[in-house]
Amino acid sequence: MKKVLFLTVCAAVLAACSSAPKSVGINAKPKALTKAILKADKACTADADCVAVQKGCCMCDGYQAVSLKGAEAVKAAFDKACYHAPCTREMCRVQIAPKCVNNVCTGESFRD
Repeated sequence: MKKVLFLTVCAAVLAACSSAPKSVGINAKPKALTKAILKADKACTADADCVAVQKGCCMCDGYQAVSLKGAEAVKAAFDKACYHAPCTREMCRVQIAPKCVNNVCTGESFRD
C-alpha cells in the first residue's frame, strides 16, 4: 500500500512539474521573439510607418525598426515570451530613431 501511495505522489509531482509554465532566464532573448522580429514586415513609405521594438525581454537588449504592421506580431510574441522574464536593475538608455530608408524600416541609435 505504501508503494502505491508513493508512486501516486511521484506521478503527481512529475505531472505538476511538467505542466508548470516554462520560465525564461534573466535578461532573456527568447527564440520566439527573435523569430518574430526576423519575420516582421519592414516595408514602409515614410518614417511614420516605422516603429522600434525591443529585441529581447529587457530594454538593454536593444531595439529593431519594423513597420507598424510588423510590430503587432512582434508585440504578441513579446507578450507571450517575456511575461515572466526578470531583468537586471541596470538601466540602458540606448534607443533607436526608426526611419524609412529605401522603403525599408531601419533604426539609427542614440542615447537618452
